[in-house]
Amino acid sequence: MKPQRRESKRKQFWFTTLLLVVLLISAGIPKSEATCTKYLGEAILAYPCKESYCEAKCAEFYHESCRGECEDHDHHHGVHLTNDHDDHCHCYGRY
Repeated sequence: MKPQRRESKRKQFWFTTLLLVVLLISAGIPKSEATCTKYLGEAILAYPCKESYCEAKCAEFYHESCRGECEDHDHHHGVHLTNDHDDHCHCYGRY
């Protein structure tokens, strides 16, 4: 086999391999995110809630947690009063 042809086949092999890896990874991402919708419960955090703290607190309280989202509970429907306003996170897991 000529060196030039061997190099061409090697490049084609690596390109095909890389393409398959990218396709497999990208196909798995939406599937894993889509299944993380089961509501597990809430975790109370200090104000203001930060997504990274929420994720960590959910993992601490719910071991099967895969996502935490900050949510504002405002008991006066839009009026933020210090004593009547708390941030917490909703924790979600996989079905």
